[in-house]
Amino acid sequence: MTDATTPQKTDRDLVLDLITTVLAERPHLPDRLDESTTLDEIGMDSLDLIVVLSRFEERWGVPYSDEETDWTVFKNLGHLADSLVARARAAGREIQ
Repeated sequence: MTDATTPQKTDRDLVLDLITTVLAERPHLPDRLDESTTLDEIGMDSLDLIVVLSRFEERWGVPYSDEETDWTVFKNLGHLADSLVARARAAGREIQ
């Protein structure tokens, strides 16, 4: 239960939490990640991105296509989170 003194997480924070949790489960990726972490520096590949997109779809019902699995288009994890939030909003989904 939250009250007026408990800060609410933004949509971006919630999506970033999902991304970092999913990636921390991947055995070849570090478990300390933040919004400025680049996908290249952690060795993220398209399979890792598919896992993130699948979990995002499970949680918020926003499907993805094979064309969206190019991890090189994202500058960092924050950019990936922003893109996923924008996709959810475009699909009319509320992130909570």
